[in-house]
Amino acid sequence: MNRYTTILNGASLAGLIAFALFLTSYYALSLNPFGAIKFFGLAVPALLMYTAVKKYKETEGEGFLTYGKGFVTGVMFTFIYSSLSAMLIYLYGLIVDASFVDFFINDNLRSLGEAKEQILSFMGEETYEEMIAEFQNFDLASLALGDFQSKTIGGFIIALIVAAILKQKPPIFESSNE
Repeated sequence: MNRYTTILNGASLAGLIAFALFLTSYYALSLNPFGAIKFFGLAVPALLMYTAVKKYKETEGEGFLTYGKGFVTGVMFTFIYSSLSAMLIYLYGLIVDASFVDFFINDNLRSLGEAKEQILSFMGEETYEEMIAEFQNFDLASLALGDFQSKTIGGFIIALIVAAILKQKPPIFESSNE
């Protein structure tokens, strides 16, 4: 497990920064931390994943990294980062302050109300009512799970890109025993 220390450290740092961005967007900026602002936070794990996988390539791969190995280390990074962030959000809501759940629900219901005419014209009234019911049934666990899922999907995409950028196959030497 020592050889994955770089990945563990980078992913843990990314998870903590993602949680700090969650707190900043909610308390300092008064924005829905699960809204569009969340996607601006993908730059931090992308940068940290790049540096962690690059360092892994230099230390463990001796300067070489196949695409598959790069993707696997990126996925490991993603799982640790998204798990830590979602767990911290859940624990924060459970222990300290869960008011962001109501803020999320109210913000999304307000957005649905603003777009009611467009939604009704495209999807119908039954679907609109189902959407409202879904948002009203959100709780802390579903928000944390949704955060984990969205960070995981984004992390997979970033892992694909980072692996493609950092891949470098070791040279193949031909033997000249003729």
